[in-house]
Amino acid sequence: MISQGLVVSAVKGENPELMVTEAIDLLGGIARFIDSGDAVLIKPNVCGGVPGKVGTFTAPQVVAAIIKLVAKKASRVIVGEADSCMYLADKMLLETGILETAHKLGAETVNLSRGEMVTVKAPDAYVLREFKVNKIVTECDKIVSAPVMKTHACTEVTLNLKNMFGVLPEKKKSKYHPQLDHVIVDVAKIFQPNLCVVDATVGLEGNGPFKGEQIKLGLIVAGNNPVATDSFAAAIMGYEPTTITHLQLASKKGIGAIDLNLIEKRGRRLEEIKTKFKRAQPTTADRLLCRLSSELGYWAIHQFYELAVKEWKKMQEKSLKVSN
Repeated sequence: MISQGLVVSAVKGENPELMVTEAIDLLGGIARFIDSGDAVLIKPNVCGGVPGKVGTFTAPQVVAAIIKLVAKKASRVIVGEADSCMYLADKMLLETGILETAHKLGAETVNLSRGEMVTVKAPDAYVLREFKVNKIVTECDKIVSAPVMKTHACTEVTLNLKNMFGVLPEKKKSKYHPQLDHVIVDVAKIFQPNLCVVDATVGLEGNGPFKGEQIKLGLIVAGNNPVATDSFAAAIMGYEPTTITHLQLASKKGIGAIDLNLIEKRGRRLEEIKTKFKRAQPTTADRLLCRLSSELGYWAIHQFYELAVKEWKKMQEKSLKVSN
């Protein structure tokens, strides 16, 4: 039995622009999601990545492809990201190449931790019944979520639902960690993306979201519902969607289905593209970090990230020496 309206697609290839276009066409085309004159926010995963380490942040080529399609209908295209425990959004947008890519195509870039904030009320929330976001998030007509496919030590996977958690403006998001899965769902319930495009050209397996190993998949996964899209993407990664806490919680709130039998799948079949990702293997200390809301938690996460950046730079230096 297919649940009416829940559709996902998967496309395999080498050209991100063609793949994104085909994946969205399989859903009915960009006109099904964006109306003429819309103001559209594109939310990539930027601040959870390591500059230069492809697979830890949404690829600029994927962001470019989305901008080009959205711009055919929209009057205003905004690429937005908020600060994180690791780095400022402005710095990461620049260092990942997304800022330059967006500006070349006529899109705006916005740090969602700067500017006017508004209070959003969520009476049906699990825990976050009131929170602040940038006014731009509330004023945009449509939202396109564009995460990269990664494992995550705290949430198993980081895809569209976790990506939308990133609109929260606080740099010290560790304050939400004691009930992270619930907060992810509370934010996604209010700000459900109209279109989801998962960058799985290169993903990250193992100890994600930044210390893991790159894995080339050559895929784009798209969908019209964040829970359905994340469930299908998680299955591609080798996970059983019903075992992922924030997906369970989102399904209970009626945001979308996690039963793959209720989701219409177009393009590549799951059996063709399923890849068993290495899981994150958090230590006892890692698990504690995932639930710490204190200043210590914030400091520790930042240190963990800095270590990942240093390790990546060392690997690049070794690789350069070998090639020379």
